[in-house]
Amino acid sequence: MDWSGGYVADIGYISGFYRELGPGYLSFVARLQGEPAPDPAQPFSYLELGCGQGLGTNLLAAANPHGRFVGIDLLPAHIANARDLAAAAQLPNVTYHEADFFTAAEWPETALPSFDYIVLHGIYAWISPANRRALVRLIGRWLKPGGLVYISYNAMPGWASLIPLQRLLREHAARNPGRSDRQIQAGLAFSERLREAGLGYFDEHPAAASKLDGMEPDTRSTTYLAHEYLNSAAEPLFFSDVAGDLSAAKLEFVGSADLIDHYDVLTLPESLRAVVAEESDPTFRELLRDYGVNRVFRRDVFVKGSRPGTAVQQDAALLDTRVVPLRSRSRMSARFTTHLGELTGQERIYRPLMDVLARGPVSIAELIDATGVEASQLVQACAVLTATEQIHPQGALADPEPARRLADVLAERLLADEPHGHLPAPAIGNGIALGDVEICALAVLRAEGGTTADSLARAIWRRFRACGRRMLRDGELLEGDRANLRELRHRARGILRDQVPVWQGLGLL
Repeated sequence: MDWSGGYVADIGYISGFYRELGPGYLSFVARLQGEPAPDPAQPFSYLELGCGQGLGTNLLAAANPHGRFVGIDLLPAHIANARDLAAAAQLPNVTYHEADFFTAAEWPETALPSFDYIVLHGIYAWISPANRRALVRLIGRWLKPGGLVYISYNAMPGWASLIPLQRLLREHAARNPGRSDRQIQAGLAFSERLREAGLGYFDEHPAAASKLDGMEPDTRSTTYLAHEYLNSAAEPLFFSDVAGDLSAAKLEFVGSADLIDHYDVLTLPESLRAVVAEESDPTFRELLRDYGVNRVFRRDVFVKGSRPGTAVQQDAALLDTRVVPLRSRSRMSARFTTHLGELTGQERIYRPLMDVLARGPVSIAELIDATGVEASQLVQACAVLTATEQIHPQGALADPEPARRLADVLAERLLADEPHGHLPAPAIGNGIALGDVEICALAVLRAEGGTTADSLARAIWRRFRACGRRMLRDGELLEGDRANLRELRHRARGILRDQVPVWQGLGLL
């Protein structure tokens, strides 16, 4: 597999979607930090490096038909699958290229447009230093001035106790040739034997023992774990090193795509906040935050040419941002979890805020007027509600038909045991997480209508039964039509009451 540069290439990666890669989400991250950002409501260009099976790129292309999307990946099977999905949903605004980063970095200027957004999820820390340098050259050539980059990676110091486990699995695989998913299964079994035999490493590093406990040997998990642990060049990275690498492409750090991390008061102990605040160098200050929470994974946003405007301009861009509810009022919550544990937002802030948000799209300025909450507190609360997937910045309100076509294709593939767990939502220009029943319910409602829980449940059950699927209750598979329909009626009542109005607001129906 010399052509892969040491990356696992004998099995494809799992399909996945990560909402932090959405253009509207990334621009919101920038605006929270006072940084001008591309306007995702206007035509834009978007590149995903290491696009995998193309689920994420296709979802975003369907939800943003006014954008131009490009996906690049090393593995030909990934690109073939990505193109098949785009063709099935008739998405004209997305193209895919099979190429390594060295090749793509040297393409002629006419090969690609310049991009407003370039994203790469779970790539940078899994490839060789030479590949990382090529990737940075590629970004430097094709990112527009003022454009945003999303980059996620395994981080230090949180990975410090896990590196020996990664090495153990890799060394075992090197001595036991075979397909990568089978190698990881054998490596996990061997590691468990070592632990039972009293291996001191697991006794001294409980985080590694806990990680081993969470590695389930099912098909999807072993595919993920093979790509996570068996790439020969994979290594966790310090933030300061990544920021230094990206400076060669003239990139400057904006902030974390984990929005709660923007607020030290929500993530760091009070005594540590004071020490971090004293540090004047922003790169070192960010690194100290990683040490403060022992961070294992980072989701960073960078900009090509930082240019924060005046305070008035920063406020105007943020206050003009409109947000859309992703939940009904009864399902909204002020509870959220950070590195400090479970926190609860102040009722005087969150209760009136959620009351207004549940009515439909609204600007942050209008929220301030309607609630009387002080601006900085309300903006922080909106960031928390966005981070917890309860609201999202509004998109361009473009043609919903591409998103609905893709949703129908994904619903069909779901019944063929192709999991994905997300659908495109045109009102926010992003994807939303949904369970299998909800995805099937949306397909039924679009195709057949249905206004009662019973009719919706029966239509879902016809589709499930035809492909041998059954409902679960308390972890047990249900037997027979009666039990499955009873469970589906219960689920359908909640869908019609709580979710259908939200889906209509998101352009899904």
